[in-house]
Amino acid sequence: MISTRLKRMLRVGLLAGCITVMGCTSILVYADPSREELEKQTDGLENELNNLNKKLNTLNGELEDISSKMEETSSAMKVTQEKMEEAQARGEEQYEAMKLRIKYMYEAGNTSFIELLCSAEDMADFLNKTDFIQNVSEYDREMLQELEDTQNEIKKEGDTLKKQQEELADMQEQVNATRTELENEISSKSSELEKYKDQLQAAKEAEALLAQQKAAEEAARQAQQNAAQDAQQGSSGSGSGGSNVSTDGKQSLGRFKITHYCSCFYCTGSWGGSHTASGTVPTAGRTIAVDPSVIPLGSQVIINGHVYTAEDTGGAIKGNKIDIFVSDHATALAYGVYYAEVYRAN
Repeated sequence: MISTRLKRMLRVGLLAGCITVMGCTSILVYADPSREELEKQTDGLENELNNLNKKLNTLNGELEDISSKMEETSSAMKVTQEKMEEAQARGEEQYEAMKLRIKYMYEAGNTSFIELLCSAEDMADFLNKTDFIQNVSEYDREMLQELEDTQNEIKKEGDTLKKQQEELADMQEQVNATRTELENEISSKSSELEKYKDQLQAAKEAEALLAQQKAAEEAARQAQQNAAQDAQQGSSGSGSGGSNVSTDGKQSLGRFKITHYCSCFYCTGSWGGSHTASGTVPTAGRTIAVDPSVIPLGSQVIINGHVYTAEDTGGAIKGNKIDIFVSDHATALAYGVYYAEVYRAN
């Protein structure tokens, strides 16, 4: 009888010891940080993410507004180009008409002019014919000056629109960079939040397990006390005691602002795109204008997977800026202004 009671006490003691060891292990794993601290950190991260997402929505709205303004600017530049083409057409018509008048008045030396004056019937008629010839000449000069003023005004308007387009492209690049940084921060905070949520869930599970362990320990202690009492009672009754084209490998020259130009009057003025600064004939798909201090003339670079040759320069091409030659002004307007990574091809 005593042997049976001793075995019961040993089993109860062993069970209590195992439970105690398990409880101590769990406490060591989840004691720091506490559940309250994890909940506080989780709430703080959720608030930060909400604020970051609000900022991201604001940036997306700004990007849409910038894109809309860039489209409006491009449309205005098309209208300006059409005005310039109309003015040039009027100029050519006026120039042809002027040549016909000059040919009439001055062909065969001054014969027609002299005949016109000699045909005067009297002095008043002679003066009238002289005034007529002078008025025609002055009219031609005034019309040519008016045409030149109109073309200069249109060109000035186009330059303003192009500058505005470049400023919008700069703003778009800056907002995109800020958005990228914000998205990276949101991704980092989301990963951190998930980690804390996992830790919080583990802490909750540990608290539940610890409560179960405490209940089991209390039951084991009670059973141990009961067994001890039984052993004492048995000893008293018996008198005995128990003892775990590509750009791969290419050198990047950096991020450049990319613009486009053609050989029209609006893009090149009186130069007319007849030759480049290096003496070559500009060719669409090959020629680019660069700052020689950044990209030497004759160098080949890769832009968006296409190889171009640095053959030209420009007064506005300074620093990290490249002007790509295209076939016509409509294409230049369509391609617009943007930023791209540029690689050395040779």
